[in-house]
Amino acid sequence: MNANEISQRLAQDAADVASFLLPQGKRVGQEWKVGSVNGEPGQSLSVRVKGAKAGVWSDFSSGESGDLLDLFMAVRGCSMSEALRDAKQYLGIRETMPEREKPNFKRPAKPTCQTAKAGALEWLKSRGLTDDTIAAFKIAEQVKGDKTYALFPYLRDGELVNVKYRNIAEKRDMRQEGGAEPCLFGWHLIDPKERTVALCEGEIDAMTLHQCGIPALSVNAGAGNHQWLENDWERLQRFSEILIFFDGDESGEKGAQEVVRRLGMDRCKRVKLPEKDANEFLQKGAVDVDFQEYIEKAQPMDPEEMRQASDFMTKVKALFYPAHNEDRDPVLRLDKDLDWFEFRHGEVTVWTGYNGHGKSLMLSQVLLGLVDQGERFMVFSGEMTPERQLKRMSKQASGLDRPTMQYLDAIGRWVHDRIWLFNVVGSAGMDRLLSVFLYASKRYGIRHFVIDSLMMTDVPEDGSGAMTAQKEAMRKMCDFARRNGCHLHLVAHPRKGADESKGPGKLDVAGSSKITDGADNVFTVWSARKDESDAELDPDKPDAKLELHKQRNGDVQHYTQWLWFNKAAQQFATNSRRAAVSYVPFSGQPEVINPA
Repeated sequence: MNANEISQRLAQDAADVASFLLPQGKRVGQEWKVGSVNGEPGQSLSVRVKGAKAGVWSDFSSGESGDLLDLFMAVRGCSMSEALRDAKQYLGIRETMPEREKPNFKRPAKPTCQTAKAGALEWLKSRGLTDDTIAAFKIAEQVKGDKTYALFPYLRDGELVNVKYRNIAEKRDMRQEGGAEPCLFGWHLIDPKERTVALCEGEIDAMTLHQCGIPALSVNAGAGNHQWLENDWERLQRFSEILIFFDGDESGEKGAQEVVRRLGMDRCKRVKLPEKDANEFLQKGAVDVDFQEYIEKAQPMDPEEMRQASDFMTKVKALFYPAHNEDRDPVLRLDKDLDWFEFRHGEVTVWTGYNGHGKSLMLSQVLLGLVDQGERFMVFSGEMTPERQLKRMSKQASGLDRPTMQYLDAIGRWVHDRIWLFNVVGSAGMDRLLSVFLYASKRYGIRHFVIDSLMMTDVPEDGSGAMTAQKEAMRKMCDFARRNGCHLHLVAHPRKGADESKGPGKLDVAGSSKITDGADNVFTVWSARKDESDAELDPDKPDAKLELHKQRNGDVQHYTQWLWFNKAAQQFATNSRRAAVSYVPFSGQPEVINPA
C-alpha cells in the first residue's frame, strides 16, 4: 500500500490515531487539541477527527500542517519511509510478498572525468540551467578526442548506481554503464519527508523542474522503457502525489498512461505543458510561477469511462430547452412527424406484432422517414430477397403502387448512398451480423441497423440453453449500439395469440424476457385485417395501430397511435384520408392512383 492509501486508512480512525500519537491531548468537539507535536497539553495544535477533513492537522504556532502520515513524521522526527513503516505496523498491515531473485546489477566504478567546465557547462547553461543546479546534480564532463560528454550520475542512498554519458553535440551518441541498475535520476536531492514528486523523461527536464522548486526524478531510458519501476517501486510508495511531466508527443502519452496504470491512478496527475517538455518551456521564458500554474491545472488520469456529472449539464439543459438550431435525434416520421418519440443513438428498439399484421412493413416506412431526415440504414431480412425488399420499399418511397421506370431510376439514385442490405437469405450468425454492422458504421457512417428477425439468426428459439443464448445475444446487440452510437432495430415475433383482435403486449414477445428487458424501446404493430370485400367497410375507422410499450430514455412511456393503411402505397397514415407520401423527389409525371 502506498502513502496515499495508508493516509486514507489512518483518517478512518483519526481519533484513535491522534490519541495514540499525542496521548496528552484532549477531545474538543470534532478536534483533538494539544500544545504542539511534542505532545504537551495545550490548544495550539488541532487534529480533525470527524467529518470530511478527518485526519487533517495544523499547528497554528509553527505553521506545520498535513495529514496523519505527516503527523507521524512530525511527532517521531522520522522520514516518510519510516513513518509508512510505523503506520502500517499501527494499522496491523503486513505486506509480505514472495521475493523473486534480484538481478545481479553492477555498481559502476567512478568514471574518469572532471567537473563540468567549458564544453558541458556551457551546453547546460545554454539550456537555461544555472551553476547551482548543475552543481547540485554533480554533473561531470569527459573529453574523448574531439568529443565532449556530459556525465549524469545516478546517486541513490549515498552510492553511485548508474551513469549516463551524453555527447553534447550529438544526442544519438548516448549510453549508460553496462550492467548497471535501471533507476530514477535525482534521488539524492529528494527530501526524505517529501510527499509529492514529479516524474519526467530526461535528466535535463528533472534538473529544470528542480531549479523551479519542484522535486523531480527522471527515468533513465525514455518513456517507453519502464525497467526502473521494479527497482524503485518501494521508494516511490512514500509519495502521495506523483506529477507526470512526460513529453507531449505520442510516445510520451503512451508512456505516461503505463506509468499511471502501474503507480496508481489515485495518486498520479498528468501535467501538460504548452511546450514539448519542461526544459523547452524553460527556454521559452517560463519561470517558477508558470510551472506551478500548469501543476494546478493538472488532472488525474481517470479511466475514460469515469466522468463527473457536471460534464453533462450542458446536454441536460438542451434536453429541457432545445435550441432550434441544434441537431436533434431523428423523430418517428410516417406521413408526419410524431414528436413523442425520438430514435436516440446508442439504443435498441424491439418491433413486434402478429404474423401478417405489418410490423416489417411499418418498420420499412419508419426507415424511409429516417432517411428523409438524413440518416443511413442497413437491413438484414432473412425472409426476403433484396429485390423483394426494394420492390416494397420503392412503392413506399414513391407513394405509388407502380412507379414509372424513370421514377424507379430516381429511387435507385436516391437509395444509392443511403440504404444498404445484408445480402443473405436464410439464417445469419449474430456475431457475423454485428461484425459487418460495425464495419458499415465505421466505413460509411451508417447509424441505423435492422435485424428482421431474431429467428433468422443463429440464436436458438427454444430448447436447452435457448434462454441463455437469447440473453447473451441481447447483451451483444445493446453493447454494439452503445459503443458505436448506433440505433439497432430488432424484429421479434410474439407468442401465438389466442385472440388477434387486439395487439400483443411487451410481455408477449416470444423467448426470453431479457429481449424486452434489455431493449430501450418496444413497439407493437397491429392491423384490423379487414375483409376488403366487405361493403360496409367504414373508411373513417382506423385499421391499424402502432403502440409504444416502453421508452427507457424518453418522456412518453406509453402511447397508442391509430393509423389508416394505404394499400397501393404500402404506407400507414395518421388520418383517414390515407394520403400517400413521396419521399423521393421526381420531376416526371407520376402515376395517379386512387388511395384505398
